[in-house]
Amino acid sequence: MKKKFLAGALTAAMMTGMFTPAMVSADDMTTLSLWIPTLATYSDEAVAEVQDKINEYMGEKYGIQVDLEYVEIGNFEQAINLAMTTDEVDVTCYFTGDGQLSTYVSNGQLLDITDYFENASDDLKNTFTDAEITASSMNGRMYGLVRKYQYGGHETAVLNKDICDEMGIDAKSITTMDELEEVLYQVHEKYSDIYTIVPQSMAEMTWAWTAICDKGIGLTNYAYADWGTTELKSLFETQGFADFCKYTNKWYNDGLVMPDALSNTMEGSSMVTAGSAFCTLHNGDVDPLDALYPNTVETSVIAPARAISTDIGNLQYGISANSAHPEEAFTLLGAMYTDPEFATLLAYGIEGEHYVLNDKDRAEYPEGMTAETEPYGGFSATATYADFLILPVKETALYEDAKQTVEDWDAGVEVSPAFGFFYDTSDKADFLTAYSNLEDKYENALMTGSVALDDVLPQIKSELESIGFYDVLAETQTALDEYLANK
Repeated sequence: MKKKFLAGALTAAMMTGMFTPAMVSADDMTTLSLWIPTLATYSDEAVAEVQDKINEYMGEKYGIQVDLEYVEIGNFEQAINLAMTTDEVDVTCYFTGDGQLSTYVSNGQLLDITDYFENASDDLKNTFTDAEITASSMNGRMYGLVRKYQYGGHETAVLNKDICDEMGIDAKSITTMDELEEVLYQVHEKYSDIYTIVPQSMAEMTWAWTAICDKGIGLTNYAYADWGTTELKSLFETQGFADFCKYTNKWYNDGLVMPDALSNTMEGSSMVTAGSAFCTLHNGDVDPLDALYPNTVETSVIAPARAISTDIGNLQYGISANSAHPEEAFTLLGAMYTDPEFATLLAYGIEGEHYVLNDKDRAEYPEGMTAETEPYGGFSATATYADFLILPVKETALYEDAKQTVEDWDAGVEVSPAFGFFYDTSDKADFLTAYSNLEDKYENALMTGSVALDDVLPQIKSELESIGFYDVLAETQTALDEYLANK
């Protein structure tokens, strides 16, 4: 149960750094719920133990308590949408890859934090670039803080290491979809008892959208463009989507794609690690994927590093508009980006139990522990935490300075020409619902190869026409053209 904090003067003291533990007893502290999507396994016992350590620290330093809520990433969006209708969640992660920021703001689900941010410490304000602030803003108002991470990504593939070793497959020699296809057929012929290729997550064939098209233009969920162009289309009419689906449809018909891909509930990397699958497509970045996923090897880059409009802020943390404690929630939000001790507890767990620092001050698993046996999964997959740049560098990292590495990476990423463009769709609720339903109906079936695009494209175009898609797209195109002309 949440307990009401002595807001007024005490909250002001917290925000100005004048708070001392003696000001309030533990029983009077506000407990704030923090929702985080999981990419790994967390045992209830480990979460409870880490939460106790966090609350000991947060109580002494900030006078607040934290209730950790971990939700499997495939169910996360649905879970927070429900939770944000009440005061059940205070601070939450959310994704923006399909225009969700616009939706959350239009629905009144996210708190406007502009004034809080403007009055925050320089330490917090200087954490974010102008581009990152733009990525979490609409109409000049901020609604969250973006994950401090490299943005954009290239497409790569994760392969089972045992099979590659046995067959003499050099993963790093694979640089194109054609070269990947050749290897997939070789493996399928020899290992017909396992899945040759599986979706990256659930029924989603890949998250590496920049290998396919420029997605989410104007923070929408319906406007796409082929990479390097600004001509808006439906997803299904981009050349990149058609090219991708030709590969997967061929693979599906030849038995390479898992036949029940549309009902898959697992992460592809987990199946590759376990040996029940050979390959999954993946979005690559500065972290070597074969270090994150045991018994895997990663191919070379199949499609170059690019950033679509939502990539810079594709994962953000914000405050639910229904939070009963917005000031305290902003204190928690800020600490996630500026307090290394809190951030490390949250992401890695307890030193000596869930990770250790070696003689190079790098983080690694305690002796005898692996990603499979470590009970607090954050150390295995830090991608969903707010700021990995303030965490101890992992032993497996191929860099010495995370901040410099990320800045160098970002400098080499090609950014969508539509970045910064926002198109207000708040008056198009019925259209957005209709389009979302249409895309849900076809997208995964086409991307997994279960259905051939040529067979259904005429029907898709007819359905798009019936919901007024092309009229809305023309309006969006006009607005984008005006934005680009004045940029």
